[in-house]
Amino acid sequence: MSEGKSFHFLEGLLLGGLIGAAAGVVLAPLTGEKTREMLKDKLKEFELDDLIERFVEAFEAGQQEADKVAKEMEE
Repeated sequence: MSEGKSFHFLEGLLLGGLIGAAAGVVLAPLTGEKTREMLKDKLKEFELDDLIERFVEAFEAGQQEADKVAKEMEE
């Protein structure tokens, strides 16, 4: 794809995204406050606290393993 065509594609993509976002706001069936409330309730169902805790534990374990490998490589 030539540079000019890719620029027009990106313009169209951006414009389409803006139009979609505007249409979503205008046609939304609930107010913003009610939508946020509904989202909070749905997110609580997913038990994100447990998921985040497991992610942090896995990240820390990976970081420790990376430090161990780095020390071994220094020797």
